[in-house]
Amino acid sequence: MLVAGIILLVLTAIFAVVHVVQRRKIGHLLTAKQSTIGELANSAQAVAGELGGGGFEEMAALTGAAQCETPLVAPLSGRPCLYYRMSVKRRYEEDVERRDSEGNVTHSTNRGTETMSTQSEGIGFALVDASGTLPVEADGLDWNAQIETVDRFEPQQGGLNIGFGRFSMTVSSPVGRRRTLGYEYEEHIVPVDGRFTVVGRVSDRNGALAMGRGGPIFTLSRQTRDEQIGSAKGTAQWTGIASGIGLIVGAILTIVGAIVG
Repeated sequence: MLVAGIILLVLTAIFAVVHVVQRRKIGHLLTAKQSTIGELANSAQAVAGELGGGGFEEMAALTGAAQCETPLVAPLSGRPCLYYRMSVKRRYEEDVERRDSEGNVTHSTNRGTETMSTQSEGIGFALVDASGTLPVEADGLDWNAQIETVDRFEPQQGGLNIGFGRFSMTVSSPVGRRRTLGYEYEEHIVPVDGRFTVVGRVSDRNGALAMGRGGPIFTLSRQTRDEQIGSAKGTAQWTGIASGIGLIVGAILTIVGAIVG
């Protein structure tokens, strides 16, 4: 009971953290007004008329299509994209020898993975709606519209040169009793096509109106602002209930386990 209680309390703490994060996300999304690029451009022009350029700043949620003249090319799939992240892992097995307190020796084979390479990159783009076009910076953007493009295992072929798609590298020989079974290739991208909702700070501090980091949230998603709020509310609700129940049950199990033990 004691161990079960401790495990449940740890899970409760995790639920509590997720609950707090989701509530903060809801608050940040509520500060961003759903708007259009044309409306923001008109507001910025009005502020510039009163204060001069560089004085406009507003948190906003904008929905539109992405335009990028020279998109990134994902290294594994070769697909054009606004963002990609990829990893290459070596899958191996190794012989393990264990000796107990009486000197008895047992042999077993363990399997595991080790990361050989990781890459990620994003590029700025223009968001376009019916009322205009707005540059969106890549720095600090939370890319939440990723899709999986590669999830593949390639058996070991021999040699130290490996590769898949546009990616290649030279790997080191396994250490000790490890034997390479092959390599796992994984890739996720944000494709150029489709409609996105970008939530962030819109300002003209650098001369032209653009969206970038600097506010409490800067995120890209295929969900609308209201859909994101609804999703966050749902997660916050069930994690709040789970953390409350987990705290009570976990505390009871821990106390009873300590007494019985």
